[in-house]
Amino acid sequence: MSAVLLLVLALLLAGCGGEGSGGARWTAPELEDPETIRLGTGPTVTRLDPGRDYVVELPEQTKRGATVLVGGRNVVIDGGSIAVRPTADGDERRRALYIKDARGTVHVEDVRIDGSGAPSDGVAISAPDAVVQLQDLAVEDLRGSVSGWHADIVQPWGGVRELRIDRLRGSSNYQGLFLRPDLGEIGRVVLSRVDLRLTDEPTDGGGHLLWLATGCDAPEVTLEDVRLSADDGRPAEQLVWPQPDDPKCPARAAGGRLSWPGLPVNGTVTAGAR
Repeated sequence: MSAVLLLVLALLLAGCGGEGSGGARWTAPELEDPETIRLGTGPTVTRLDPGRDYVVELPEQTKRGATVLVGGRNVVIDGGSIAVRPTADGDERRRALYIKDARGTVHVEDVRIDGSGAPSDGVAISAPDAVVQLQDLAVEDLRGSVSGWHADIVQPWGGVRELRIDRLRGSSNYQGLFLRPDLGEIGRVVLSRVDLRLTDEPTDGGGHLLWLATGCDAPEVTLEDVRLSADDGRPAEQLVWPQPDDPKCPARAAGGRLSWPGLPVNGTVTAGAR
């Protein structure tokens, strides 16, 4: 093979990365004179200057306890693991990662969250002025109940300007992505390569892995390769809200996929794990 053909082949192979073949979709924001903060191995509440950029580093070993970030402009977390402690108490400490009052773009990548220690959320957001990017995350073994902590994999309950999620694997016995905008304004949501599983641990309610709306009030959502499954074999129609029997904005089930023609939701959800 000639040198020219080899060069062409190399360029083609280099261009085969990206969203369709496993490459990262979102890039971290450019940081201006960032401060680096190294967190300890226990629970932390870190208050950041809303006009400054930060690199937040998780410890090399598993961080046991909540990671609460309050404020900051552009913030980057790249790598690490967090485990919920059995002795967690208080609302802020019942969330493995809590992003609050940021002003720019918060980028979280390559983080593993173990929720088996106590009922808790995986990622909670109350940052109506921020773009939050969650990429290459695993949020697993969350436990909750309708009478106790609801255990959402991701919940922007306090609002977010834009939520971007790519390559998320999550499991919970209660709830997955809780995107009701009536709890806090949600500007836009993009979900790509998301795999959510309902575990069969007993609970007294829940079971919704993708909650998009209250009535017909929903944020603008884009769905790309989003998959839902349940250990107990229940169909995907029972893992979402609104469901096909909703009287106002029902889901439409066809060919193992779900869509919402009455909502500002583009794309479909597929039944079954990848």
